Amino acid sequence: MMKRTFGKLGAFALLTASLALFAEEPAVQAAPKPQKSADELLAFIPEDVVLLDGKAVVKRADVIKLLKPQLEQYFQNENAPEISSEQIQSVVYNFSKNLMTYEILLKNALADGGNLDIKAAEDLLKEQKTKQGEENFNRVLAMQGMGFDELVQKVAGSMVIEKYHEKKIAEYNAANPIAETAAREYYDQHPEMFSKPASMSAAHILVKFASDKPDDAEKQSAKNKLIDLKKQLSEGADFGALAKANSDCPSKEQNGSLGEFQEGQMVPEFEEALKKLKAGEVSDPVETQFGFHLIKAGENKPASTMAFDQVQGQISEQMQGEKANQAFKQVLDALLAKEKYTINLPEPKNTPAGE
Repeated sequence: MMKRTFGKLGAFALLTASLALFAEEPAVQAAPKPQKSADELLAFIPEDVVLLDGKAVVKRADVIKLLKPQLEQYFQNENAPEISSEQIQSVVYNFSKNLMTYEILLKNALADGGNLDIKAAEDLLKEQKTKQGEENFNRVLAMQGMGFDELVQKVAGSMVIEKYHEKKIAEYNAANPIAETAAREYYDQHPEMFSKPASMSAAHILVKFASDKPDDAEKQSAKNKLIDLKKQLSEGADFGALAKANSDCPSKEQNGSLGEFQEGQMVPEFEEALKKLKAGEVSDPVETQFGFHLIKAGENKPASTMAFDQVQGQISEQMQGEKANQAFKQVLDALLAKEKYTINLPEPKNTPAGE
């Protein structure tokens, strides 16, 4: 299945990516000194955070209104580790760059013929509101530091970006189909992905012990019940019907069927008894830690490997998706490279050049 970079609300995730940023920061030991407030931690942010072609596209207020509520919620946890200045600077830098990237993508998507569809964005958000419930929706909205109308505009922009993304992906796929030889090479290099281990199948009727430490009389009672059921089978009774009426295992709802399973997935006593049976044969009562079982053997399947023809389409689709997303990242990198922008924030030490 082709991996999608965006999605209906995916491009807007560039704006809301900060939701988990604090949780994702490396945990640090809580310091004895009091935690700085959200205002103190964010005090370093300048009035004009990002300039694009000399114009401020991300301002201090844009960052504060989105990050401050989340910081304040984070601080409600008394055991929350202290956030260092380096951590918050990294969060703010990456978040601000995401805001800028959204603006650059939107500008290019509109220049490519895209149009903002406000009604579609409203409909999508109303659908989300219905699914989440009004209270939860409004709480998340408050966390984003924006009103409904502003959110509609952002989501409408995201939808334009999504169509732009889809167009670029389609163009790449049309010009760069996956050759059969490439799919074959992938198949040959990853045999473990297309192999199926040997499997067994069985159905059973379980009579559980009435207590955790059954005595001989209790065990014999359970065993006698299964002896009687096997006698009924020899007289023509249906195994599935008897399982449904008598088994103490939830599998009785499937007429006792346990489906397919690999060696080692059942308790040893069960598997050893099953291995001695031919398909369709029924065992004598078998004792395990769960009680006594009547086991009906199903078909055994040897280990196998799916043929290339069976999986070629799946391989090609997966490879196509991966390559197309790599190509779109190159498109995005090229868009960023040609723009004249300035991020007026200290760049994180662990940020590679060009990121």
